[in-house]
Parts: sequence; structure tokens; C-alpha cells
Amino acid sequence: MGILGVLGGILVLVGWIWAIVIAFKTSGALWGILNIIPIQPLIGIISAAMKKTAWLPVGLMIIGVILYWMGGGMAAMNP
Repeated sequence: MGILGVLGGILVLVGWIWAIVIAFKTSGALWGILNIIPIQPLIGIISAAMKKTAWLPVGLMIIGVILYWMGGGMAAMNP
């Protein structure tokens, strides 16, 4: 997979945990639980738009996904 894929996965994980913590602190238990489910980036974007506090973790997850895709694409190009 390569170093970009690993780095992207770590960024997604850190952003996800960070978004969960922010959701529990600012929005309550319901948004915190909704952030735990697998469609979290969509819920994270909705939560960030409503509270304007979780943009940094959501952006970190988006950057992580892009790096993950780039790492997977580069690994597929090498035989």
C-alpha cells in the first residue's frame, strides 16, 4: 500500500476520533453516537455545518482519504 496509504489511514482515524470527542462535548450524546456509525464523514459534515466546531477534524479526514487513495493508486502502478 505504501507510506501514503498508511499515513492517510492514520489521519482518517485521528480525525474520526477527534470529531467524536467534539460531537460529545458540544452537541450531546445523540450527535456523539451518530458520529460513531460508519457513515461518519457525512454526519461529521452536517454536525460541523450546524455547530461550526468540527471543520478541522472533518478536513483532516478528507485529506486522509485523499492520501489513502493516492497511496493505493501508486501501489497499484508498481508491479
